[in-house]
Amino acid sequence: MLERIIEFFKKLFEAFNDKGTVNPPDPHIPSPPNPFPDEPVIPDEPDDADLVSDGSDLISEPDTIGTLVFPEELEIIEPDTIISDNPTDDDLIPIDIPPIDLTDPDTTVVTPPVDPVPPTDPDTPVTPTPPVDPVDPVTPPDPVDPVEPEIPTHEPRYLWCLDNGHGRFTAGKRSPKFDDGTRFMEYEFNRDIVKRIMDKLVPLGVQIFNVVPEVDTDNFLKGRVDRANAHQSDYPKLFVSIHANAARSESQEHWADPPAKGAETWYYTGSSRGRKLASIFQKHIVQYTGMVNRGLKSTKSLYVIRKTTMTSCLTENGFYNHPKEAAELMKDEVRQLIADAHIAAILEVEKNGL
Repeated sequence: MLERIIEFFKKLFEAFNDKGTVNPPDPHIPSPPNPFPDEPVIPDEPDDADLVSDGSDLISEPDTIGTLVFPEELEIIEPDTIISDNPTDDDLIPIDIPPIDLTDPDTTVVTPPVDPVPPTDPDTPVTPTPPVDPVDPVTPPDPVDPVEPEIPTHEPRYLWCLDNGHGRFTAGKRSPKFDDGTRFMEYEFNRDIVKRIMDKLVPLGVQIFNVVPEVDTDNFLKGRVDRANAHQSDYPKLFVSIHANAARSESQEHWADPPAKGAETWYYTGSSRGRKLASIFQKHIVQYTGMVNRGLKSTKSLYVIRKTTMTSCLTENGFYNHPKEAAELMKDEVRQLIADAHIAAILEVEKNGL
């Protein structure tokens, strides 16, 4: 189309040249740059002075504009036709443009409801949000090596023969009945104290021999001594017999009158080592329990300290036929104090010897 327009203007200018000479362009006025460098340059139009004012020289017939023959596509405009730049509905060509759906047809878009923002009261002061302190980064703890079970470091010095005294079938050796019908049983008390001692000292590496582990037995004095004397050990042996005491009373069903209470420790008469051993136990029993200190006692008549072939002592830890003291000996915390006193005495001898 553009080439045809250009051809039209060429023929138009040739017609002008046939009527007169076109003034050459002023060399002092530069020609405007060609906005289409690849298109053919259209020559400047001639000055108006050289043209006929009404263009009659171009009219061959009074009711048409132009006598040149152009291709059929060119439309000849009638003189009374009004040309407007604004298109009319008749000039518009409808184009059917389908609507464009930008969403995925397989996806349902759900818009969540938005809570309305409550109106702000202009009279209400706005409280500024306090600044948030930066949180220090958490440093992970260093890995901890697994703790190995503690191995006893105690170096044994003696073998301790712990004698818990009487058995279930030993006559007597029990308190009168309490108000609730229960009694203090010495065989049970003696074994409980020995067990508590062993539970703490055996894990430390202290060497202990339980002389009478059984319960259903009687006094059997000779059998207890024979066991202690016959037990083989690489360490020197020490013998400790653990008891609760009793004072004279009208009968087994009566509390002692006059009452007696407190702790005492016996050793074989004339044995300096036996006395030293007894004094260590007596000291700790009184310190731990707060019992009345009845001191050290010596004798040649107690079978177990007379017939044993090792240094020995016998502890009497309170009176079970004293009503108040017997009730104390039934308590777990009191029994633990008595056991702890014996443990302290054993560890002192283990450390310092006799």
